[in-house]
Amino acid sequence: MADVQNSKASHRFQAFSALRYSNFRWFWLNGATQAMGQGMQFLILGWLVLEITGSSSRLGLVIFAFGLPNLTFAMVGGIIADRASRLKLLISTRLCVSALIFALAILRITDFLEIWHVYAVSSLLGTLQALNGPARMAIVADLVDRNDLMNAITLHGMVNQSGQILGPAAAGGIIELVGIGPALIVNAGLYLSGIVFLLLIRALPPRFGSGDATVLEDLRAGFQCIRSTPILYTVIGMTLAFAFFAVSYRNVMPAFTKEVLEIGAGGTGLLLLAAGLGSLFGSLILASLGDFQSKARLLLASVIFLSLFLTLFAWSSWFWASWIILLFVGATSFGFFTPLANTLIQLNVPPELRGRVLSVFQLAPA
Repeated sequence: MADVQNSKASHRFQAFSALRYSNFRWFWLNGATQAMGQGMQFLILGWLVLEITGSSSRLGLVIFAFGLPNLTFAMVGGIIADRASRLKLLISTRLCVSALIFALAILRITDFLEIWHVYAVSSLLGTLQALNGPARMAIVADLVDRNDLMNAITLHGMVNQSGQILGPAAAGGIIELVGIGPALIVNAGLYLSGIVFLLLIRALPPRFGSGDATVLEDLRAGFQCIRSTPILYTVIGMTLAFAFFAVSYRNVMPAFTKEVLEIGAGGTGLLLLAAGLGSLFGSLILASLGDFQSKARLLLASVIFLSLFLTLFAWSSWFWASWIILLFVGATSFGFFTPLANTLIQLNVPPELRGRVLSVFQLAPA
């Protein structure tokens, strides 16, 4: 277990209690650079497609190129996360991501960049994300004690949400100032700098491995664990419903704001900002609750209130009422539901199966 610098730290800072662990602090800082990098990455790739093709419809192909391998190889990533060193897997995948984005930067600066390069790199980035995701979720339980796990997961989720807010804004500013090529170099540098924090993590628990088991046997063991554990299949089922019915509001937001609220892209951005801020506030509240017992009840309550707030949002025709409602939508969804679901899974799965079960959890939103 990671070193705890002050095991009797004051509860005044309970919302950030997981930061007492030196290993988790380094991981959290790495998460901040990665989240910022991903937030920048998607905006920059989108601008590249528009610059090369002049067609907004081609953006969908970039999303597809990233999403398909992410969906296809997620469970492979889970198996690797249970067989190999999760830390080494995180370092190697981030090195590859940095190299791919830097290669795009060189091609752009030298005017050799073609649209197929963007599609190919997006596909490779999606594959690396599939391999990285389960290990990134599973390693959190190796960095903190069990009673601080929810706090650690919530704090990690907070930096992810912050990166999704700040990353695109930073990328847009850099593109305006110096262009897409330098923005890609900054993006690659962010991923590279994050690796430094991972290299500072020490003394992780040994990996269990799978012996001589085949890939199919490993997959079967993961699904058997889910099927035989009610809390696991219940939470994963709720996550499927959450992704299908709740999170999809973001996909129809442009049409809704145009036809119902009668506002443009700027207003749509403000509404999405409200949801992002709400998720941060919700995460901060959840992190401050400590290791309470009724996590499953709070998960159910968050789903009920999320449904209520989404219904109110659908009825609202006033912009500022919609903005306030989306604060609560963000708080109950990514502020409460997602970290609670992640925590309940990790608390109820054996360490040697954690990567495989979390890969199924990662697949649910996809």
